[in-house]
Amino acid sequence: MSIAEIKKSSKVAAVDFIPAWGDLNGNIQRLVEATEKVATQGVNYAVFPETAVSGYLFSDSTELAPYLDTIPGKTTAAILPVLARTGMYMSVGIAERDSETGLAYNSAVLMGPEGIIGKYRKIGLNSQDQKVFAPGNTGVKTFETPIGRIALLICYDDTYWQYVRLAALEGAQIVGWHSVSDRMMPNATPAEMLGDHSTVAHVQHMSAFNGLWVICATRSGIETNPITKGQLYYNGGSSVWSPSGHKVAQSPVLSPLELEPGLNGIYCATIDLDEADKQRDALLAKRRPELYFPTLAFHRSPTDINATETVIQTTLIAAQWEKSISKLDAIQVGENELLVLPELSALPYTNDPNLILSHAEKQGGAFEQTLCQAAHQGKGYIVGSYPEIEIDKVFHTVILAGPSGEILARYRVTHLNERDSGWATAGSAVSVTATPIGRIALAAAHELDVPELGGLYSMLRADILAAPAGIPCDLKVEIDSHLFSVEEPPTGRVDFIPYAIATLNQLWVVCGGRNERDSTSAAIYGPEPVVLTPTLTAQRGAEDVRLQAQVPAPFTWINQERLVSGQQAIWFPPLTQ
Repeated sequence: MSIAEIKKSSKVAAVDFIPAWGDLNGNIQRLVEATEKVATQGVNYAVFPETAVSGYLFSDSTELAPYLDTIPGKTTAAILPVLARTGMYMSVGIAERDSETGLAYNSAVLMGPEGIIGKYRKIGLNSQDQKVFAPGNTGVKTFETPIGRIALLICYDDTYWQYVRLAALEGAQIVGWHSVSDRMMPNATPAEMLGDHSTVAHVQHMSAFNGLWVICATRSGIETNPITKGQLYYNGGSSVWSPSGHKVAQSPVLSPLELEPGLNGIYCATIDLDEADKQRDALLAKRRPELYFPTLAFHRSPTDINATETVIQTTLIAAQWEKSISKLDAIQVGENELLVLPELSALPYTNDPNLILSHAEKQGGAFEQTLCQAAHQGKGYIVGSYPEIEIDKVFHTVILAGPSGEILARYRVTHLNERDSGWATAGSAVSVTATPIGRIALAAAHELDVPELGGLYSMLRADILAAPAGIPCDLKVEIDSHLFSVEEPPTGRVDFIPYAIATLNQLWVVCGGRNERDSTSAAIYGPEPVVLTPTLTAQRGAEDVRLQAQVPAPFTWINQERLVSGQQAIWFPPLTQ
């Protein structure tokens, strides 16, 4: 297909469609009717939810078997004539039976006027999927169409940063994400509530880290399994996200409601493929694949002996300073506390390379001595960063000082931002240090927009990522506040990138930072911010924000061990190339 044939601007839609449980033929007819209605709105590409022709809540494979379809099959045969007549493209989730093996897959199929373009079988299976579906075996592929390069993903895939990254590396411009984002019913037992989560509450990272248009279709309403009487409800929130990580359209987020099967809403946006290409290429250019091999290509056992096993109580502290000052001379920390300072901690915030270089010093110099003395005096741990000079090179170096009054770890920033690249040489190794308060990883907050870095630290079983930050970021958490069960949801006030790194890698992220007007980069980010660990930002005028924390972090439906065990390393070698 030539570049001239690609439609640079298109109208897309995330469609809220509700299937009736176990009504294959009826749902196919409802899907055809919904497709007709969506096409009348001038939509070029529509995304429908996961398992849209069977329903989702099945207790075992025998129960689901009568409602499986093949690809091609009944569903595609019914829909393709509509697409041929209207010119629309669409993707939809189907509980698929492989015609050769008989295995069931949680699949999505991409179709257009020319027929079936391709399919994807879900790789990131959650515990409910594993009752009825085999792990996907298609890989993550990007499909060429006249409206752009489209990749397909399904629901729990967004728990893992890798799958959408693989699509970006294949040059995707658009991701169609098909979900049934389920929540526990209000009358669920406390034990059942430990499994509560909202998948659609995580989708912002897919666009923000990868520079793609992401079209997220999920459903609403209560689903009841008539055999087991089990129930889930789907909270809505279908949405469209721009390549810069901003939300451009969204359906309402709903409490449990009994809704009629069929079309429940169409949520549209106009997309520009050039915007995706520009943003994606800029983000991918920051990668350093030579750092990621072999850790990101090899499967790590969830029983990794390096992982922290004993639950530890500690205090996490993120210092907050004004832009124009450094409070290095006044730092204090208590016994077994971890204090993280703003980046380039001996300076006021600056982009001036000459000012930064004027503070460059060798290892063991005044900066390191100051942190060591304060850590020793308080019997705690302190993290800060400084320009470190070594012969003819200068590094942006993050250090961890411990209660013995010694430097426990040094990390030279590996992924430089535009400011650092003007004066610093990139480092060549990551850093994780075992301490009595947990395994502490080091980074600069600005480099966390390369998700591979957080991924490395998760696989190395870090408990805490200490990441000194500069000024607040423009990109905030834009996830609908109604999707959060915690008090004080972070929507609109919390820097998104460290927030996402915490949850995608199931660790604490602590950022000492600066305040600017009513915003701050001084924050503590927990690994399960939707239902358990609220994000804490420093209040205006406060010297810091602190939290009595558990290490490893407490968990509900997932933790780092479960995260690691759910990854299928067979797909990951492209991340290291």
